[in-house]
Amino acid sequence: MKRLTGFLLIMLWVAPVVCSGADETAKIFQEANTSYKTGDYAKAAELYDSLTLQEPQVAAFYYNLANAYVRLGKLSHAILNYEKALRLDPRNVDARENLRYTRGLLEYRVEDNRNWYLKTVEAILKSMTGREINVAVLLIECVFLVGAIFFFLMGRGLFWNPWQKFVFLLLVVVGLVAVGKQIQTHVIRDAIVMQKECEARYGPSEHDQIAFRMGEGIKVFVMDRREDWSRVLLTNGESGWVKNSDITEVKV
Repeated sequence: MKRLTGFLLIMLWVAPVVCSGADETAKIFQEANTSYKTGDYAKAAELYDSLTLQEPQVAAFYYNLANAYVRLGKLSHAILNYEKALRLDPRNVDARENLRYTRGLLEYRVEDNRNWYLKTVEAILKSMTGREINVAVLLIECVFLVGAIFFFLMGRGLFWNPWQKFVFLLLVVVGLVAVGKQIQTHVIRDAIVMQKECEARYGPSEHDQIAFRMGEGIKVFVMDRREDWSRVLLTNGESGWVKNSDITEVKV
């Protein structure tokens, strides 16, 4: 009884704090929306940015922040935040269309020379969040295990033939997708060039020769890091080392 009483007292103390925080977030969001509608895009961007720091898992904050940056002409910041919004809400049609439009405004563009199957795999992986993929793997594992238990208990292949073979194959496919998502998120990481002009060199030093140059907003894939430098790969196949301060990884 004492424990229950103590728990209720804690909840009564915490609840107003939680509600107060939610009210404050809603108030800032409304103020940011009002600033955007009235044309004060700088203030709107500042408020949306503060919300992304308070609630980093809300896709709408990144999406609205990106819209404000487009109005301000900060294309690299807009692209970065559209990418973050899509990382959290990958099937957001408006965010994807606005991202495509904003990339069309860039002065410097890179051709995508990758094979069709690499583009397809990337599209599939980006159509789902890591959490969704993990849940799918867990559910399919449960179905497979239940079928296996039923098979061994009943001593016959009622569940195994051919249904469980299909479930097992599906489990393998989804498992490969989950591995691919982990590689995409933690190994080959997306990043955006934030500087007006970025120099990519043959080695991780300013003494190394310049390999090529990139403009703001270009998407790169981070393949390796060494102190203040990152080796990046472009969709056209070019690769080089850039300063970490010139790029920002897409992560939330």
